Amino acid sequence: MAMNDDIRERIGRYIEDAIAFEAAGITGLKDMVTEATDPQDAAMFQQHLTETERQKERLEARLAQLGEHPNKLKDIMNKIGVAATDLLHGGKDSGDKATRNLIQAYGIEATEIAMYESLIAAATEAGDMETAQLAREIQAEEEKTAKMIFPRISPVARTAFVSGVANGRT
Repeated sequence: MAMNDDIRERIGRYIEDAIAFEAAGITGLKDMVTEATDPQDAAMFQQHLTETERQKERLEARLAQLGEHPNKLKDIMNKIGVAATDLLHGGKDSGDKATRNLIQAYGIEATEIAMYESLIAAATEAGDMETAQLAREIQAEEEKTAKMIFPRISPVARTAFVSGVANGRT
């Protein structure tokens, strides 16, 4: 399928969505690094923060190659969503925050995996194999990160629970 303006713009919107999602992830990951209660988790979040910054840059470069530009409003709205979630959990202790961050991070990775699956399908259908390949590469990185996060949820939740009960926190 030839890449006419309508197709290019549609693929561009998919990429813009991914850029906005990665930008919000950068904001969230910065907090997760500082809120981690285990050095292993802080290092994992820091590594993924660096990876996410690279993913965003690669997506922006691909969008520019298509002659499109990032939608700043999508970026702002996603960042507001992250901030609102943080406000809802403001009263939690550090163990509960660390558990919540792992749960959120895993959920974000699952959403990103699905989002990149959608981009792969659309780009492939459009004949845009360069975008499809980029999306496959980033999707593989997200899958790897999700596999690192999931096993951390239970031990961190147990520690937070035991510590909270021992210290009389409800």
